[in-house]
Amino acid sequence: MMRLEIKRVDTVDDIAAVREIFTEYLRFVEDYLGQTLAFQGTDKEFADFPQTYDALFLAKLNGAPMAACGVKPFKDEICELKRLYCRPDGRGHHLGLKLCKTAIKTATEMGYKKIYLDTDHGLTHANSIYEKLGFRDIEKYYDNPMESRFMALNL
Repeated sequence: MMRLEIKRVDTVDDIAAVREIFTEYLRFVEDYLGQTLAFQGTDKEFADFPQTYDALFLAKLNGAPMAACGVKPFKDEICELKRLYCRPDGRGHHLGLKLCKTAIKTATEMGYKKIYLDTDHGLTHANSIYEKLGFRDIEKYYDNPMESRFMALNL
């Protein structure tokens, strides 16, 4: 039987696992897009990791880290859902959806009123998760040179 754990990260080992998954995410997205995400300040983000985040979330299957995401402050009562990624071995267990639900619940408990995200139109599975959770398309909310999809959810 598969043992699933979704948790807010609070140990050095779990922070390291999230950082590793986020690094894999960056490689995946940059390979997929054929360009760097440096415009998002990834150098500073990883140099100070995890200081730029309010909360990090990790999904484990049978004790092995498989997926992660984070909640990052944006402005006022708005945060961002960042770096949602599931390793290939963890796919098919709805980890992305479960992580997003946990992140949304935590962001609400932290007092945020809205959560933003940006994604690529071609990442259809991620887009379907966001749509299922009620995220709606919005105007570009930060300086992003790519043809990204910008979405928001009222909390």
